[in-house]
Amino acid sequence: FRPFDAERFIARLPRPPYQFLDRVTILEGEPCVQAVGVRAEADYTVPPDAWYFESDRQPLVPFAVLLEAVLQACGFVSAFMGSALTSDGPLKYRNLGGRGRQLRLVDRNSGTLRSSVRVVKINRSAGMLLHHFEMTIHDASGLVYEGDTYFGFFHPDALIDQVGVREAVPHEPTADERRLSRSFPVPDDAPFPDRRWRMVDQVDLYVPQGGPHGLGFIEGSVDVDPGAWFFEAHFLGDPVWPGSLGLESMLQLLKVVAAERWGVGPNDVFESPGLNVEHRWTYRGQIASTNRRVTTQAVVTAVDDDQRLVTADGLLRVDGKVIYQMHGFTLGLRSR
Repeated sequence: FRPFDAERFIARLPRPPYQFLDRVTILEGEPCVQAVGVRAEADYTVPPDAWYFESDRQPLVPFAVLLEAVLQACGFVSAFMGSALTSDGPLKYRNLGGRGRQLRLVDRNSGTLRSSVRVVKINRSAGMLLHHFEMTIHDASGLVYEGDTYFGFFHPDALIDQVGVREAVPHEPTADERRLSRSFPVPDDAPFPDRRWRMVDQVDLYVPQGGPHGLGFIEGSVDVDPGAWFFEAHFLGDPVWPGSLGLESMLQLLKVVAAERWGVGPNDVFESPGLNVEHRWTYRGQIASTNRRVTTQAVVTAVDDDQRLVTADGLLRVDGKVIYQMHGFTLGLRSR
């Protein structure tokens, strides 16, 4: 690995404040060998005073933090297998998609989260190296999250002309929907996040009975700030907006939907994602510090007024191109 000390780029794990991997406690497999079955267990101990509780203005660990904890364990395994050595050129590392289900809530008193990840498939195609993982998160009380995901190693040139999610079809509001819509800034006070954790700051279009299901449609956006803290943290020498924070932008739009439908107070709790419901995500592009505008939209697919639960599909565009697609994301609202 000596050439990577100065002469060649190598993919890195995120650094604070977006590092959610404290230690690897179990590692099974041969170093620098690409092999199915390589497995690791990694710990992240939730600090009771972690910065994201204050920024999210919620008592629960944000979904992006929970997801990153297990995805960063996958990144460690990919590095352990010597993936950077499979090419003579630089390789960048990107999550490409996954699916998951959260079974229990995690808060500031949950202690140590243990991620278990295992390589289940490896593909090589057209200069790309793909790693597929099964993954779980446990705490002291049992299973918290389960799912699967896959990552790719790409030459930087392959990321310049991003293809986007070609099958994604954004919802185009009708004339009636536009006439009935509202636009407004995302609320800036509790229980909504502060500016450090806010991934969408303007609701461009909200139609309570809009969308193809007549249950609601919302679209919001934010300017890309090249000085944003997460570009410094994710990754060294390869600044890119974390995909998990793109998912967070959709959940933050659903917070607006919940507040508009049921009303919220400063002590209300958003459970996002809702428990025991599978969600899926697909990434086919990246948000760099040189991009200009990120737009996220959510189409509400189900509403349970008794449980105060909303379910939606969504997508994210950067400078007009769809690069993320999300399915089955839920958000619940409860009072403390």
